[in-house]
Amino acid sequence: METCTQVKLNGSGVWYPVSMRQKTQDVLGGVFPELAGDIFQTLDTPVEIGPDMPWNRLLTLLESGSYDVLAGAYFTKPRQEKFGVSQAVMTEEVGVFIRKGLSDRPKTLEDLVGLRGVVPFGASFGEDFDNFAADKLTIDRQPVDEPNTYMRLLMEDKADYLVIARQDGAMMISEADAGDHVVELPWPAAVNTLHFLFSKATPCIALLERFNAVLEARKASGALEALIKLHQVSEGDG
Repeated sequence: METCTQVKLNGSGVWYPVSMRQKTQDVLGGVFPELAGDIFQTLDTPVEIGPDMPWNRLLTLLESGSYDVLAGAYFTKPRQEKFGVSQAVMTEEVGVFIRKGLSDRPKTLEDLVGLRGVVPFGASFGEDFDNFAADKLTIDRQPVDEPNTYMRLLMEDKADYLVIARQDGAMMISEADAGDHVVELPWPAAVNTLHFLFSKATPCIALLERFNAVLEARKASGALEALIKLHQVSEGDG
């Protein structure tokens, strides 16, 4: 039987603080890549990190077995069917960010109906939000070269709201100097758990049970909470 001698891992390059790439060099950092490195070192399995690529491409390559592990993804039932899903690493709110000039501030998802929305290309924010958005919202999901473009769409009155992971959006406001033009709403569009995804097409799926055991130990010891807090208070890598 073939065994897993090395883990091929990749993740989003622009998801603060989950998984990020430095602007000056192709290095994948953040909570999930660092946690993966720690756990797989404990399992005596080296990790090879792939290059930056679009999110949907990563999911396709994970399903085909070109990658063994994806560092950070929301839980959905379709993903549970396609991949091995780790224990939850953290919980994250999905935020709604609006342009300041909007006449009425939305108080619920229903209040977004009829407004011009934007969501990062390929992003899924859980089945409840995705189904609601497909049925009732007008959302532009076009790919962009720079993530901060989403904030500029709000600043330039080309969109009314942006839906994105709350911490990620807060970082974008800072990087795009959009604080005078964009408002973060206090209520969440969704609340999701984040997990590692393991390809079912490679022998590394056999590591999932042991991976979960080490992950739970990191939770119990407080090491995971410390890692998350470290990245939440840092400036991030973009």
